[in-house]
Amino acid sequence: MITVFVIDRDPAVRLAARRVLEPAGFTVIAVADAAAALARLAVLRADLVVCDIDALAPDGRPAISAIADLDPAAQILTLFPKYRDTAGMLPYVGNALGKPFTESELLTKVRRALVGPAPPPSP
Repeated sequence: MITVFVIDRDPAVRLAARRVLEPAGFTVIAVADAAAALARLAVLRADLVVCDIDALAPDGRPAISAIADLDPAAQILTLFPKYRDTAGMLPYVGNALGKPFTESELLTKVRRALVGPAPPPSP
């Protein structure tokens, strides 16, 4: 079973993610902030971490690094408000999804993120 951690301060987003992902066959662990996620990730393995950048306040980069250090194999899908400029963060986080999003967009992004990054081109 594929385990997806969802980190978002908004309980409605956590519930929506659970309603979309669990019927698709994913195990979902939903928490409100980075501290709770790091505590759970210290003892549980995640295949994918879906995290709202604003739930990782004040600066998401250290929290994302800590998550990656706990489980280097886990993919990370970062949620951003659609109005936010993400140009500086995208190279750092890789996968991103703007909020608000549809159920279909979430499921598609989760499946793509689980495939992992594309291998570099052959010389």
